[in-house]
Amino acid sequence: MLLDTSLRREMARNFGGSFTVLFSVVLTLMLIRVLGQASEGQANPQDLFLLIGLACLTYLQFILGLALFIAVLMSFSRMHRDSEMVIWAGAGVTPMQYFRTVLRFSTPIVLAIAALTLVAWPWANQQNAALRDRFEQRSDLARVAPGQFRESSSGKRVFFIGKGADADGLAHDIFIRDKSAGQETITLAQSAKLQNLDGSRYLMLANGHRYSHAQGQANYQITGFKQMGIRLSSLSAPAPSAALPTAVRLANTPSREISTLALAMSTVPAWLGELSWRIGIPISTVLLTLMAVPLAATNPRAGRALQLIVAVLIYLTYINFLNATQGWIDQGKLSLPIALLVLHGTAAVLLLGLALRKGLLPWPRSHGTRAIPGGLSGPTAAP
Repeated sequence: MLLDTSLRREMARNFGGSFTVLFSVVLTLMLIRVLGQASEGQANPQDLFLLIGLACLTYLQFILGLALFIAVLMSFSRMHRDSEMVIWAGAGVTPMQYFRTVLRFSTPIVLAIAALTLVAWPWANQQNAALRDRFEQRSDLARVAPGQFRESSSGKRVFFIGKGADADGLAHDIFIRDKSAGQETITLAQSAKLQNLDGSRYLMLANGHRYSHAQGQANYQITGFKQMGIRLSSLSAPAPSAALPTAVRLANTPSREISTLALAMSTVPAWLGELSWRIGIPISTVLLTLMAVPLAATNPRAGRALQLIVAVLIYLTYINFLNATQGWIDQGKLSLPIALLVLHGTAAVLLLGLALRKGLLPWPRSHGTRAIPGGLSGPTAAP
């Protein structure tokens, strides 16, 4: 059918443009955030591109849903603005055919959103957490970046390295401040190297001085050394979470990292709240996409600013209520079936109300008016 072909082509063009712009914005924001974390020592610079890819993957379902909503809204707004809806109505096109075309166009995208939300979302969060845990479990010295001060995980030591390790594993211009056992010690050395001795890891310092004194007193002790070792075994990483029992590990795992199947088999409120959010994303995408059809049905001679503002407010309100519903289930205020029925049922009723008000349903709005296919209404002619 000509309508189906032309409308789907226009929606695909608008969808491609919207997705490109939104993805570029999200990619730029993720790049800035990950670069900031890497510069502050919160992320491994070697995992930079992997972290950006995982971050974009977690936001991809939102980008697809918003791009689909904008594509349908822009396509039908253009048709109303150019009076093309009246032409299609004169050719015998019924309003329900618009909904069928939109559903056929959006079905592959909604399936992709469902796969991303139910499968890719927890997997990406798991991989992101694994990368950060692996980075946090390194020794304190391994966290130090050349030219920057870094605090140890215990908060009792501060490291500084002027130059990173060379081919021989030597780092140069070392500064270490240590507050432990009631003493404050400052150690300066020209070079340092990590070595494993007697089952422990040592930082071997060469050609330096050590300044120590009891806190609150002025008695300093200065010691010069040609070589000195600092035992780092007390700073070793804790046992990996994989060694913990399964029940304990799952209890300490954020719900966003739990698989959808495990969420569905659980009775934990926090997990059920996460499940409602994952189920709600594809459902809300379908309802919002269909809602864009009546939202675009306006008088072509009227301004479009109010129409766009109303459409954006409805979209944001729906998404915010989706997040709020997750919190209510987490707090035990609502059960999962009731929450899904109330939230998405209300959205479905709003969709039917908008479609009826815009004349996009088979029955007329009220007595004395007649529905004109294409979303306009006018007075009924007197006999």
